[in-house]
Amino acid sequence: MFAEVKDMLPVSGDGYDAQIILEIEACALDLTRTANIVLPGEISITRTKQAATTSEPEQWVITDNSTVTDALVIKTIATWCNLNLFNPPNAEYLKAAYDSLKGRLQLSRHYNGSVVTTE
Repeated sequence: MFAEVKDMLPVSGDGYDAQIILEIEACALDLTRTANIVLPGEISITRTKQAATTSEPEQWVITDNSTVTDALVIKTIATWCNLNLFNPPNAEYLKAAYDSLKGRLQLSRHYNGSVVTTE
């Protein structure tokens, strides 16, 4: 999920990786705590420092064990990240887009815990 979100952001390289991870987690909290949205999976992303070797310098490694693959959720999270990371000139548009996407999630029975399954 981390790679999908990052690909939707105006970044290259790994300079923003730690901030992107924090924003992904913050968005998940916003969706679940303030909007009572049930995410279709789990978000689990870690960033650890890998020791330097003789041929490679020390570097950060992202491990993404997230099980969220839902396109609407990923798009919502990427919109939040874009809005909160980069002080974009179109911030009002991104805020409205995020609120609209969050509203869609809230209204859908697939994300609000009211899906009834039958066997």
